[in-house]
Amino acid sequence: MHASTHADDWRLPPFRLSNYTNMIRAGWTDGELERFILRDLPRQFHALNRETQRRELERGVDVTGTRWDALIAAVSEQLALTHGLPVPAWIDEPERFLDETWVLAQGALNRRRCLMYAPGPFLRHGAVPHPDEFNERAGDTDEWAPA
Repeated sequence: MHASTHADDWRLPPFRLSNYTNMIRAGWTDGELERFILRDLPRQFHALNRETQRRELERGVDVTGTRWDALIAAVSEQLALTHGLPVPAWIDEPERFLDETWVLAQGALNRRRCLMYAPGPFLRHGAVPHPDEFNERAGDTDEWAPA
């Protein structure tokens, strides 16, 4: 038996971007937040019909005052661009950009690879995940980096 984590108890409510800021405020671990923001958010978004996607992007999310705000904005911007939806204004709020780039991968080679191949929204917001994080299961049909 393993220790319970927030993710073990998670029951998916209807998709809202605010679900992810609620996780931040609830004190989920960095690993849980990274997994849910980078994997669950895009998959849930991809499963929505186009009108619901547009509505959820326009609804936006409150700022939490953490670096996760930049990552949620970058993921949301990437999803909007990938799905041909308008990029909502909240994504450009100053609080959604990091002063110092945050590369989520460990190790110098992985970090360089992230910076070389990350799509523009991630570089722009300063929150850069590993290039393998987004794929067609997350609704992104383009490979970020050569295999």
